[in-house]
Amino acid sequence: QAGKTGIGGGGVSQQVSPQVRSRVAALAMSSSSPPKIMEEYRLEAVGDSLPTRDSGKVAWPHLAPSRFTHPLDTQATRALRQLPLAEGLVRNGFGGMVEQAIYLDNLSNAVRVGPKQLSNIHALLVEAKQILGLSSLPVDIYVRQNPQPNAYTMAMQSKRPFIVLHSSLITLLTPQELQSVIAHELGHLKCEHGVWITLSNIITIFAAQLPGGLGRTLSEALSASTLRWLRAAELSCDRAALLVAQDPRTVVSVMMKLSGGGAGFGENLNPDEYLRQARDFEQESDKSWMFKRMRETMTAQLSHPLPVERVRELDKWSKSADYRALLAGGTPIKKAAQGKSSKEQSDKSA
Repeated sequence: QAGKTGIGGGGVSQQVSPQVRSRVAALAMSSSSPPKIMEEYRLEAVGDSLPTRDSGKVAWPHLAPSRFTHPLDTQATRALRQLPLAEGLVRNGFGGMVEQAIYLDNLSNAVRVGPKQLSNIHALLVEAKQILGLSSLPVDIYVRQNPQPNAYTMAMQSKRPFIVLHSSLITLLTPQELQSVIAHELGHLKCEHGVWITLSNIITIFAAQLPGGLGRTLSEALSASTLRWLRAAELSCDRAALLVAQDPRTVVSVMMKLSGGGAGFGENLNPDEYLRQARDFEQESDKSWMFKRMRETMTAQLSHPLPVERVRELDKWSKSADYRALLAGGTPIKKAAQGKSSKEQSDKSA
């Protein structure tokens, strides 16, 4: 698969397959391994609601991806960067052909957003790019008719980076929520996930060609590692969404609506209650060794973390010192286009 990355994994990938359900059932019936003693669970008080930001938005014209990427995402990318010639192979060889094919497909089967076409969505993109320090990157948005709410992006040569939004997603979300989805996809572009995930998949395919059982064993291990990385990459991009929204409720509301929202009752959904639900899931799945293993089995074959896990990760990061430091060091958005400040220079060197 050429590193196509999206907000919800295309919908289908989030479904629990029959194979996974059978593995969960088998695990529940098995007692071959003794349960481990769990550490005491520490749960935040349910009354702690999501933080808010009442002041105007800030931007980071020279924001480095390292300021918001998940540790596992950073580690995997660093390892692949050390492979000689591999990055050039993806960017200048395979990547160019794939980009051109998808570009033509988008032109022929979707509506391209611009200043004179769905200008409201184009304005959301322009602001999100400004906040994340991507104003100079020419990103196209295409809207496709699709009943499955989703969005995705891909870029390997950075010549024609694009974001695709499904029509049903636009209907489902508020403008602020839609902008956080656009920001999530911009996070993939800023971190260049398309390049590195494609390279990881190529390595996995080559490993499978090795003779004997070694090839299969190595390929399965690399595939599992790639899926873990994909899940971490999604957490990185959820953070990018938060940097643009600058209100955790907005991003949590997107997760909630993708899980069980509808255009006719979205105003009655409560992000704080969904956060409570995510905390309940974490608490219940950590109660015993068996439940923890069931939780791991549920996610092992997914390219995206479970929605409630994404909400909890986002909740924790929104209250972290790293996030607070970013907000404190940002440039008020109306002044972001003015010259380089000392704060911008520190972001660039981070």
